[in-house]
This record gives sequence, C-alpha cells and structure tokens, in this order.
Amino acid sequence: MKSTEIKTKTCLVSKDDFGIIHKTVRPNSHLSAEDIRESDEIGFKLSDGKKALILYDARPAFTLTNDAMEYLHKHLLSKRRIASAIVSDQPGIKVLGDYFKYRQQGKAQVKVFSTMREALEWLLSFKYKKAAELLKGKELEKQKPKEKTLKKVKGDKAPAEGVLTTCIARVDVHENNIAFKRVLPNTHIDLSSLKQSVKDTIEFLGPEKRKMVYDLRPHFTITDDALNFVIDEVMGKHGIATAVIAKTIGVYLMADYAVKIKKIKTPLKVFTDEEAALKWLAKHKN
Repeated sequence: MKSTEIKTKTCLVSKDDFGIIHKTVRPNSHLSAEDIRESDEIGFKLSDGKKALILYDARPAFTLTNDAMEYLHKHLLSKRRIASAIVSDQPGIKVLGDYFKYRQQGKAQVKVFSTMREALEWLLSFKYKKAAELLKGKELEKQKPKEKTLKKVKGDKAPAEGVLTTCIARVDVHENNIAFKRVLPNTHIDLSSLKQSVKDTIEFLGPEKRKMVYDLRPHFTITDDALNFVIDEVMGKHGIATAVIAKTIGVYLMADYAVKIKKIKTPLKVFTDEEAALKWLAKHKN
C-alpha cells in the first residue's frame, strides 16, 4: 500500500510499505530543473531523512528543459540516494543503464527496467535478500493497453531540387555548409531503415565534410539495435561538428554517452532550439 500521493504540477510522489519512494511523471509534462528538485525534496522528506530508494515511472510521455537535463545528470547519483530504478520502454532512456555503469562506482546506483516488478525487485534487494518472495502474488502494475504499431513513412528514392527524403528523414543543405537531417513525424526506425537512410544520405551529400544538424523533435520510435547503431556508427562520424535538436533526456544522455564513453572524435552537442544549435555550429570552421 502506498502513502497518500503528494501532487506537484508535473509529478505524483508517494512512499510504499517497503519505504520505496514512487515518483510518477504526469503525462505530457514539460519538466524544468525546479520541477524535478521539488519532487525530489518531497521524496527525501518522505524518507524521514534517510537515504532513499527511488522508483521513477517514466513511461508517460514528457519532455525536459536543458536545466532539467543537467539536474538529472548531476543528481541521479546523489549521496542522498541508495539506488534509483527507472521504468521506461523508450530506447533513449534505456541508454541510461549503459551510461551510468561507467559513472556509479562507489556511488548510488541507477538502473533502467521495462517493468515495475523488475524495478521493485531490484530496489528491494538493497533491503531484503528475498525480494522476489515479498512480491509474490502482488499485482504491482495494471496491464497496459497494446500500443498501435506505427507505420513506416516511405519517401522518395532520389533527391528533388536539393532535398532528399529517405524512409525516415528529410535531408537538405543550407548556407554555411550546414546539412539538416530532420526525422519524419511518427516514423518507426529499425536497423534496416536506419542503415538505408544513412547510406542514401551519404550518397546525397557527397564526400565533402559538413556541419550536421539532426532535428529529433518530431515524435518517433526506434529499436534497440538501431539505437546502438546510431551511437556506434553515426554520431560524430559524418561531419565537421554535429548539433542535435531534441527535448527528451534520452537523446541528451545518448549524446553524453557518445562523447564521454565512446569518445567520438568530432564535436557534438544537444540543444532544445534551432537558433542555439546554429550559433554553436558557427563557431566551428569548415
């Protein structure tokens, strides 16, 4: 049983019988650093000043400001936490697991799960040796409705008047040697479609090195193997400098992972608006 939920404008916070703090983001929220800090402080108060076990339900759709991304980046490994479990079926957020494996030695732990049951079992393992038995017979989550399969958007096979539309993105070249690649709305990206799009884009742009802008603001889905291909084979390898425009923490952390862990060779940075991205690119010489 959970305690009475404390509601903020972006989050629902409560504590269960095991002392785990539950934080559920409200659907379609746009979170700032202050929003996250507010819900964190509520959770720490519910923990009665003790180090907290925190379960984040990040399945509802939400976006974050730049300062919110920075806050999470700095505080998910806070000494005020024993461990933080994040539940999400979004590949971008799953990058968190790989990213924090390299940062959490001797610190609070962070792990990403697909289900509430797995997340709770892991958190309880910090308190009880037989966490699975404590959960036996308990229904910890309602069955989620089946999501509709998104149809792939088919595009032209050849550029028309300086614009190429691949199966997943629209590509064109602007002034100052900047190439834009904008993901098509409601596109589902699997490994096959991604590889084809990358191949078509490279052929279209030619051998000249360019400054790249990836606009990932439209809604899209991506498979795990396609996401790994982006990190290993795409990010930072096809341009002078790369600016990514997005509003989700998954993209922000994916970029951070590529820069700090994979150590890509060319500059890469994530922005929430196009103007800031172009100003940053302008600092890099062709």
